[in-house]
Amino acid sequence: MCIRDRDQAVQNSPIVVFVLGGPGSGKGTQCELIVKNFGFKHLSAGDLLREERKSGSQQAELIEDYIRNGKIVPSEITVQLLEKAMQKHGWENGKFLIDGFPRNEENCQKWLNLCGNKVNTPCLLYTSPSPRDRQKSRMPSSA
Repeated sequence: MCIRDRDQAVQNSPIVVFVLGGPGSGKGTQCELIVKNFGFKHLSAGDLLREERKSGSQQAELIEDYIRNGKIVPSEITVQLLEKAMQKHGWENGKFLIDGFPRNEENCQKWLNLCGNKVNTPCLLYTSPSPRDRQKSRMPSSA
């Protein structure tokens, strides 16, 4: 599990909330509202990977190779990019929404190994389309 128990909170460390859900489930909308109303910084794992891929760095070449070969970028790289972005935006007492990560148990384990003792991860936000949204997406278009 990627979420730390409240009793294990790390003093003055950033708060991280993972935001998960399928495409069109409202992750972006919820993140916008939380950023606006509660002062969190929104970090997208996918956006960070794309930015790094364009940077021309040594890591960019590695990311490009994985993507070109249809492979998943190693979790360690994604975690390092997330940690670097959190430090850039103010690590101490920072509040971060991480969108699109973790995607699986291996991602969780890598997060815990690399950041688990440095951050507070009190909860996870899972977004799901409402039944009405699902009905709309299943209705044939009236073209």
